Amino acid sequence: MNWVDLCIIAVLILFVLDGIKRGFINELVDFLSFLIAFFASIRFYNYIGLFFENNFQIPHSFSNILGFIMTWFVIETLFIFIVHLLISRFRFLIKINQWFRPFAIVPAFLRGVIFVSIIILLLGTFPIQPRIKKAVIDSEIGSVILDHTQRLEQPIKNVFGGITQDTLSFLTIKPRSDETIKLGFNVNEFKENNVKEMEMIDLVNKERQKMGVKTLSFDSQLRDIGRGHSMDMFLKGYFSHYSPEGKTVADRANESGVKFLVIGENLAYAPSLSLAHDGLMNSSGHRANILSEDFNKIGIGIMDGGVYGLMITQVFSN
Repeated sequence: MNWVDLCIIAVLILFVLDGIKRGFINELVDFLSFLIAFFASIRFYNYIGLFFENNFQIPHSFSNILGFIMTWFVIETLFIFIVHLLISRFRFLIKINQWFRPFAIVPAFLRGVIFVSIIILLLGTFPIQPRIKKAVIDSEIGSVILDHTQRLEQPIKNVFGGITQDTLSFLTIKPRSDETIKLGFNVNEFKENNVKEMEMIDLVNKERQKMGVKTLSFDSQLRDIGRGHSMDMFLKGYFSHYSPEGKTVADRANESGVKFLVIGENLAYAPSLSLAHDGLMNSSGHRANILSEDFNKIGIGIMDGGVYGLMITQVFSN
C-alpha cells in the first residue's frame, strides 16, 4: 500500500461521511444523477463540443472537454432539480430520508468509487510525471481500479486525449548538438509506425525534388537504427543525439554494421507528422540535412506513443 492507496481511502471516507450527513434519499439521488450524467456526457459530449467549435472557433480538443463538462452539468442539474421537486411533494420521502440515514453509506461509497475511478483512469492514461504514474500503477487499489475500468479508457481518451496532443509542441535539437533534454516522463507503451515512416520519406523526397536534388533511397538498416534510438529516448525519458551512454548516430551505425562515409541525424518530437516535418524544414540545420547532396540513403524510425506523440529519428547516409 502506498500514498495513492491512502489518498483513495481518504476520499472514499469523505464521501461516506458526507453521505451519512445528507441522508439516504438525497445521497441516492446524487449517486444516480452522477452516474447518469457521466455516461450521458460520454455519449453526447461531441454534439455540444461541435456547437462550441463551429460557433466560437474553439479548438476541437477544448470543445470536446467543454461539451463534456456542459453536458454533465446540465443533465445532473436537471435530474437533481426534478427529483427534489418530486420529493418535496411527497412528505413521507423526507421521513424515509431520515429513517434510512445509515444506509446512505452505500450510494455515497459507490459515488466515491466512480469519482476515484475517473481520476485514477486519467492519471493512469495520460502523460504525467513518471513517479506519479508509477505510484498509481503500483498502488493496490489503483491497479485494481485500472484493471476494471479498461473499457472506459478509450471513451475517456476521446474526450480528453486531444488536449494532450494540442498542448504537446514540436521539439527538436540542432544536428550534431550535444544538448540533452529531459522529457520529464517515460513511455513504455508505444509501437513502430511503418506507414508514417514511409510518408515522411515521401515528404523528404518531395522537398529534395523541389530543389532539384536527387531523391534518397530507403534503407532498412538506417530505419532500424532510427527506431532503436526513438525507442531508447521514450523508454529513458530523454531527447538527444547522444544516448545516456554517450553514443552518437555514428556509434549506433557502426554497432549495426552499417558502412558509411558520411552520416547525419535529425530528431523530432511532435504530436503529428506534418508538424514534425514543417518544424524540421523551418530549422536551417535540419533542412540542410534533408536537402544535402552528400546523402543518398535514408531511414526513418518513428515510435508512436499515442497521447505521448511521435518520437522521430531520421538517419541519412551515403
